[in-house]
Amino acid sequence: MVFNIPSIWTSFHVSQDVDPRTLKAGLLRSRGLRFDIHVVDEATELKTAREQLNTLTQHPALWKNVEISHPEALALLEKSIPLLLSNLQSLTVKTGSQQLSPVLMSLYEPFPEYPPPPDVSLEWKNRMYPSLRCLDLCDIQLKPRETEQFLGFLEAHSTLEKLALTDIWELDAYIPSRTVVLPHIKELQLRGIPSSEILQWVNAPSLQKLMVELSSRLRLWTTVNIESNYATTTNATLVRFSTTPDALLNVLSAVPFASEVELISTDLRSRNSFHTESILIEHKLLRLTSLHIQGVISLLRLKAVVEAYRQTMTEVKVHCLDLGLPEDSFLEDYSERDEALA
Repeated sequence: MVFNIPSIWTSFHVSQDVDPRTLKAGLLRSRGLRFDIHVVDEATELKTAREQLNTLTQHPALWKNVEISHPEALALLEKSIPLLLSNLQSLTVKTGSQQLSPVLMSLYEPFPEYPPPPDVSLEWKNRMYPSLRCLDLCDIQLKPRETEQFLGFLEAHSTLEKLALTDIWELDAYIPSRTVVLPHIKELQLRGIPSSEILQWVNAPSLQKLMVELSSRLRLWTTVNIESNYATTTNATLVRFSTTPDALLNVLSAVPFASEVELISTDLRSRNSFHTESILIEHKLLRLTSLHIQGVISLLRLKAVVEAYRQTMTEVKVHCLDLGLPEDSFLEDYSERDEALA
């Protein structure tokens, strides 16, 4: 019978409707095969999710991939995910909502009927996942006391091949200037970064794909030395770099061998966006073959970029967006379009 095939019992979905007895039966039928765990049903109550995860924690050596996308993801990671998982290969944790900043937390104090979220300690210094290949964290809001521990966690997991960090930094958080070498990282995503110093966190001598997204709150950029951290990158995606030309120059200088570059969310209303084309021309990427830009301010200037890279460029994609500015603005000739220039 199909129910007796172990391989179909290697994925468990935590849900409000799942009976813990069903999980126990599935564990028996899996016959010791490693399994994946998914906590993605936001309607699942915290107590229910914990009960089901506690059933699965009886077999920690069998955990292979864990995905938690839930409003109470931090509480689940704190109490229901074992500190030692010897065969865990990927861990994804997303809260699905922004955590309150310390300033907003203080506003709750006069209103006891609306208590702030409980303080959570994720104990990064005690977590050991020696087989971890992929780590994806979103909106976990690292506290100042946890930042050094988290960097120590990364340093202890040199097996990582993909690291994605999205909006994990508290507003005005402490950002240490420290570098962790991750020799096997091939893909690195740093999204919503509030400080240039975060680019120094990871030295990835085998990196192939880099994505950096600046926080919408970031307006000033302090140039940092990252030239050796991402030197092997061939594919670079940069988001919200038009308002900080120093950041664009800093990162492009760090990826000298990039053959594919994508510039996303260029702010057409910013005077600084003119610098995008100038930097591409003046700071030449000798191996650039593909360029994709969202929000180019002048197609004539873009053609100048294409001319500068004529010997290597094989593909250019442009997406210009009409932001609804007055008709007499400098954008009057541009409407939404996708255009390829040969």
